[in-house]
Amino acid sequence: MAELVRTWSVVREDLRASRILLRAGWRAALVYRASFLSAIVGGVALQGTQLLFIGVLLSKFSVIDGWRLNDVAFLFAMRLAAHAFYVVPFGALVMIDYSIQQGEVDRYLLRPAGIYLQVVTRHAPLMALGDALLGFGSLAIFAGQSSVSWTPGKVAFLIAAVIGGGLVETGMQTFLAAFSFRMTSTISLRILADDTITRFSGYPLTMFNRWGFLSLTFVFPMAFIAYLPATMLLGRTDQLPTATWLAAISPCGGLIIFTIGLTFFNWMTRKYNSPGS
Repeated sequence: MAELVRTWSVVREDLRASRILLRAGWRAALVYRASFLSAIVGGVALQGTQLLFIGVLLSKFSVIDGWRLNDVAFLFAMRLAAHAFYVVPFGALVMIDYSIQQGEVDRYLLRPAGIYLQVVTRHAPLMALGDALLGFGSLAIFAGQSSVSWTPGKVAFLIAAVIGGGLVETGMQTFLAAFSFRMTSTISLRILADDTITRFSGYPLTMFNRWGFLSLTFVFPMAFIAYLPATMLLGRTDQLPTATWLAAISPCGGLIIFTIGLTFFNWMTRKYNSPGS
């Protein structure tokens, strides 16, 4: 019991420190109004091209793997909202290579907060606000136009799925970022992961063959971001080559994957060697 209380105390202090550091970072970033507005427009434009492409594609073919426009748009909106849940609080993780190469981690080691917490609060990723605006805006629009018969239980499942999807992407990026303590630079790996998620997670993943789908579920767990929970909400679990219960518990996958990623990250910090700068 004493160990549980001590663990909860540490978690509570980390959450408090995270809130303070994030608030300070966003406050500093919002001082520059022009940069703030241009970053939001840039984020909306970058992600909006994906939605535009889906619309153009479906205007020609009408159906993708049995999914019509409204349901594919809903799947895309779930993916983008989950992405926003990752990139707004954790987007500064992209600077992990710079922090290691420039010796910033030396300073992190002298502070009471953990290295991971200081990395993700290093700066406020303004462009992420554009992702959030488009993601949650499109989800509000396309959820009502989808074929889901909404109930309070399904709304709760959707919220859990978006949070879980964000934690999946965060966990994957955190896991890859951990290799920076050994390899110095992992930006190419993280860009590849981000590009794969951006390009394909907004589509029905069963359009790949069985082994492709299983790889995107258990090796590179992209299916947990949006596709598996969307099939549950849309009543399409009969299309899955996996058990239905996996889609039903898919929002829990985010917590598991994030825990694995964070545990690996903390373990890899022991491999850090100061550049001496």
